[in-house]
Amino acid sequence: MQPSAISLAVFALSAGVDVAHAQETTQLPKVEVTGSHIPRIEAEPSAPTVVITRKEIQATGLSSVKEVLDTLVGSSQLQTGSNRTVSDMTGSYSYAAGGSAVSLRHLGPQATLVLLNSRRLSSFAMHDDPGMFTDLNTLPLDAVERIEVLRSGASAIYGSDAIAGVINIITRKDFRGATLRASQERSTNSSDFRTSTVGLTAGVGDWVEDRFNVMLNVELYRRSAVSWADVLNDVNPESTKYGFAVGSRSRWSNPGNINGVALAGCDPSALEGPTCTYDKYQRLEAQPASDRGSLFLTGRLAIQPGVEGFAEALYGRSKTMYILPDPAYDVETVIPWYDPSTGQLKLFRGRGLPAGHPLNFTGQDEAPLTYRFSDADSHILVESVAYRALAGLRGTERGYDWQGALGLTGSTVRYGARGGYSDSGFKSLIGDYNLANDPQFFNRGYHIGGGNSAEVLNTLFPRYTQTGHMKQAFLDGRVSGPMGTFRGRPIDVAVGFDFRHESLNVAASDNLVNGDIVGWGMAQTRGSRNFGSVFSEANVPLAEHLELQAAARVDKYQQFRANVSPKLGLRFEASRALLLRGHVESGFRAPNLVESSNTTLYSFDSPVSDPKRCEQAARLASDLATQAENPALTDAARAALVTRALVVQSLECAGSVPAIRNSNPGLQPEKSLGKTVGLVFSPSERFLVEADYWRIVRRNEIGSSSGQSLVNAEDTLAAGRVTRLPLLGDRSFTADEQAAYGVTAGALSGINSQYENTTKTAAAGVDFGVRSRMPTGWGVVTTSLQASYLSDFYQYSTFRGGWGDNLAGRYGYPRWRAHLTTGLDTGGFQHALRLNFTGRTKLQGDFYDVGWSDQDCLDSGWSLGDCRVRRSFTLDYALGYTGVQDLTISLSVRNLLNTRPPVDQRAFYELGGSAIPQNLADVYRRTVRVSLEYKFL
Repeated sequence: MQPSAISLAVFALSAGVDVAHAQETTQLPKVEVTGSHIPRIEAEPSAPTVVITRKEIQATGLSSVKEVLDTLVGSSQLQTGSNRTVSDMTGSYSYAAGGSAVSLRHLGPQATLVLLNSRRLSSFAMHDDPGMFTDLNTLPLDAVERIEVLRSGASAIYGSDAIAGVINIITRKDFRGATLRASQERSTNSSDFRTSTVGLTAGVGDWVEDRFNVMLNVELYRRSAVSWADVLNDVNPESTKYGFAVGSRSRWSNPGNINGVALAGCDPSALEGPTCTYDKYQRLEAQPASDRGSLFLTGRLAIQPGVEGFAEALYGRSKTMYILPDPAYDVETVIPWYDPSTGQLKLFRGRGLPAGHPLNFTGQDEAPLTYRFSDADSHILVESVAYRALAGLRGTERGYDWQGALGLTGSTVRYGARGGYSDSGFKSLIGDYNLANDPQFFNRGYHIGGGNSAEVLNTLFPRYTQTGHMKQAFLDGRVSGPMGTFRGRPIDVAVGFDFRHESLNVAASDNLVNGDIVGWGMAQTRGSRNFGSVFSEANVPLAEHLELQAAARVDKYQQFRANVSPKLGLRFEASRALLLRGHVESGFRAPNLVESSNTTLYSFDSPVSDPKRCEQAARLASDLATQAENPALTDAARAALVTRALVVQSLECAGSVPAIRNSNPGLQPEKSLGKTVGLVFSPSERFLVEADYWRIVRRNEIGSSSGQSLVNAEDTLAAGRVTRLPLLGDRSFTADEQAAYGVTAGALSGINSQYENTTKTAAAGVDFGVRSRMPTGWGVVTTSLQASYLSDFYQYSTFRGGWGDNLAGRYGYPRWRAHLTTGLDTGGFQHALRLNFTGRTKLQGDFYDVGWSDQDCLDSGWSLGDCRVRRSFTLDYALGYTGVQDLTISLSVRNLLNTRPPVDQRAFYELGGSAIPQNLADVYRRTVRVSLEYKFL
């Protein structure tokens, strides 16, 4: 059967070849498209697939695989919740700090399978409570030929984790010569934001003449560190509309204050009235520094006619440094945390200076000290290594394609931090905070204001570490080819297997295991398992223009019985211009080793709004802010009231609560049912339109109940699931304020849960695509539109006993994401304009998120416009010039018009109003990237 106009147009548009010429050729090469193990000429299967070419990647001006995948219209940018997207830019307090992942359909990184050349990579060796994912930071962008995105589940083809879709990163092949590429990107608003890359790609061997090819790629990446102090003046003033004292200095300082009066040694420039202040923004990090390097080696060798050997090796290193705020201390400091060695809650309480302390000029006992340990050197350094090595054989025998490979893939992550108090060190060098009236408190080995030896500081602020090792060995193989006929037409079949052994070991330093680091959690996991699968796939031509794709995969893990994932898809060429397609598939995700092995996790849930204290805290904060407007007050008194208002509201309405979570060997796999139905319309070889409706229902989801949901349901839970501190000595309310504001419950102190198969999610939407390629008198004009509409996103609530609200259009779930790209190739110049669009959202999340409902916003004096994240438009431009032999010069400008992103009042509020939103686009806005690529062999 001759290839149809649709399949030729799709192939040509994705590959950038001339369709008329392709029709004249007698045979097109077979292409293995992501979502099928059967190589085929027609490159448009029954499931929708997006291909991002190397040329398109270069036109974006992006410098990492993570950045490219974040631009996918179906990718999620959730920053909170169980399905949040992991990023090394914002994950400093996560166990998975330093790693970056991608999430499709808002279903979380664990529902998106990432492949490199159609094979799995190891998971990042640290987890995101409890999610495990492929770290994108160690993948070399310069070695990428194209990225194929299967926008539907594919568990029947690839097994676990492919519920939301599959991303297959395809590297360059049969490369000859040597190319050196270097680039630098900077913000035009603040040159502090800098990213630099340099890469070398070299290849030898002509496959046709020499029968071998070897390619080596080395890539280095560096990103600068930027503090908010450097860019605070660039923050959109509208984002601070309802915030307190943005840009103000903190009264927690060094050498500190007693009763708001500076201690000796305060820098005169830091004095505000009698109070010594501190620029808190200098250690609030906008962008962490990162250094990465990768080496990728691939080769193929013809062994004999019809048989070739192939091998790959990947080695990547990444180092991310997070600068953290140094500890602030006062008499109101209350820090709960769990001691993993006993499982019991511990409580750190601040105390004032005793009456006899040489710095206590008040003479009163427990004199209130506000102090910052500026010598703590608070930071987190994450160093990770990822590797994969494989070798195999492939060939053709009697019309059948076959291949097999064995290999080893793994990851090592070393997480080292400093800045938390050592409980024992604090007691030995400062004093036992549990003892009242200690006459030597803060008058032992540590000196307020500085002058402390390295030995003292290392005892008080020791280094604490987490180390993870993930390994996976594998053996796989498959065969594909014709297997009989149906009504005179050949049936193409693929069968194969995949066997694996994996292990995970996450360990912590002794001071974390013994609960000696105040306010820090700890993760421990130790487990291993064998698992394997067999799979089959068939393309059956039911009629001349109707094809059935059927697939099934059986996966067996040690912990549970075999799982069967079937798939049925139809592909109907209604005419030479119209293709109809659809499929239905059962997907699954096996419990990872964190969830099902020997794991105990001590962490913190945040942000948590306490329904028994938030409303009272908000009223107290409002009254304190009103008091601060009294013109008779001193600046120091006014600052103290404003600061307390911020702290009280933050603690009770967006606080952090210690949590214990345990693994569960009785977990069963998550299951899903995915459906798509769509069409591809190509009235000519130069124009194509596609639209696909998709729906995914994921059930039996693995997770633990969120801290917020447990707190909301506290009164219906068994004792011990949610714990509270006594009201005596409350962190936020004095005894008089407790009576005045009706506070009857103590502060939250702990949450206890286990990983369970507890809930489910339903999501649906429509994907649109338009592609065209038109020759003109000025050159070839290409246009591409990719758009995604989220119509439904529901999460089941076990406490409600039913579905929650439709989150489509709610906070973090925009209904629309789209980008329109137009390119012009003329002479030695290549131009590209890209318009990016994200729809607006409400600030409210699910039904329990009552603090952000429209009515609550109005009651707080906000307009409905302030209770939205408005729609966003940005325009990018890219220019390439190839008029000089062997040299390519590229210029890309992101956010060409220097547009500010929409204001997110919720992000600002949940940071206590004293910091700034985590939307870095607000401060770096327009960025310019210059790249040079020189081919010297």
